[in-house]
Amino acid sequence: MKKTVFSLILIVLLSALLCSCSYELKAEGFELLGEVDWEDAKDFSEGFAAVKKDGKWGFINTDGELIIDCIYDSVGSFSEGLCAVQTGYEWDYIDADGKTVIDGNFEAANKFSEGRASVMLNYKYCIIDTEGNKLCNPTFDIIRNFSEGLAVVELDNWYGYIKADGTLLGDLTYGGASDFSDGVAEVFTDYLSGYIGTDGNYVIEESLDDASDFSEGLAAAKNADGLWGFIGKDGAYVIEPQWKEVSDFCEGFSVVSNGSLAGYINASGESVTDLEYQYAYDFSEGRAKVATMGSMFLVFGFIDENGEYAVQPNYTEAKNFSEGFAAVKNTYEMWGYVDKEGKNVLPFEYDMAYDFSDGIARVQIGEKYGFIKKTEG
Repeated sequence: MKKTVFSLILIVLLSALLCSCSYELKAEGFELLGEVDWEDAKDFSEGFAAVKKDGKWGFINTDGELIIDCIYDSVGSFSEGLCAVQTGYEWDYIDADGKTVIDGNFEAANKFSEGRASVMLNYKYCIIDTEGNKLCNPTFDIIRNFSEGLAVVELDNWYGYIKADGTLLGDLTYGGASDFSDGVAEVFTDYLSGYIGTDGNYVIEESLDDASDFSEGLAAAKNADGLWGFIGKDGAYVIEPQWKEVSDFCEGFSVVSNGSLAGYINASGESVTDLEYQYAYDFSEGRAKVATMGSMFLVFGFIDENGEYAVQPNYTEAKNFSEGFAAVKNTYEMWGYVDKEGKNVLPFEYDMAYDFSDGIARVQIGEKYGFIKKTEG
């Protein structure tokens, strides 16, 4: 019995010792914000990151200081100076000082966009302004974020748009609706897609078998044969349908695929690469993540705008570039970071690594989370 008790004490002491070990970062141009000891964490937004301690959420600043105590059951991210926080079953909004500025007792609360946020009361959504004033009755099943002065709303599977003053842009007549982008939004009824302007009038009549949002002046559209091309705002094809899959244009390029392999085209429809990748992703900061088949498994790298490898395909997984760096995973299942030339700038010491935001990246070691801050440039 004594031996058993001693063994249990030893296990507890060893566990405590292991948990108290601090991680030391050795990487030029970066520093660790405090210890890697948060139970959970979110990325930085507007200078604040949500962190979890003893089952409760609070916020740290970009110096790693806990400036809003961990007292909340759940939190969102700061947007337009406000953040939704949950205590018990109720949601409110706090400001950057941690002061409750909208005491709404909402059942759900979303982030602010263009000075408006959707909140739930009696299981239905309405919109509020930054003072907490309700601008419409809680009527809708869904209200998305505002974009270009309008937000998608849904009630009983019918879609439409609400204005910033809480009035509707016409009736809820669509079977589906997307956010406004480039001054237009895709809508569909009777299985055909079209586009409306911010006045609610059709810019392109519902005549397309399928379509996507406009991006960089072009929208992906599918013809009756099931092939995708790109149209302009007059509804005419600028790039003729010829692919089984395409992505929206991003940084001047679109991913196109024949169904098995993918490549890239530019806004003129010219091929930048052959269809040679198992997976291809949107460009981000002048680099695009691509995957090819290695000797045993998929390997990831990054190409530049000329279709040439800027970061060789040496990684088993990767994330997009953000603020000059990309998280990549090596064959030992550990994450580190590379720069745009492929130089390893942060060691492969993390069980998970996330994008840089506000010059800071969230990382995970074991079951704990911490943050790494860029200190140069």
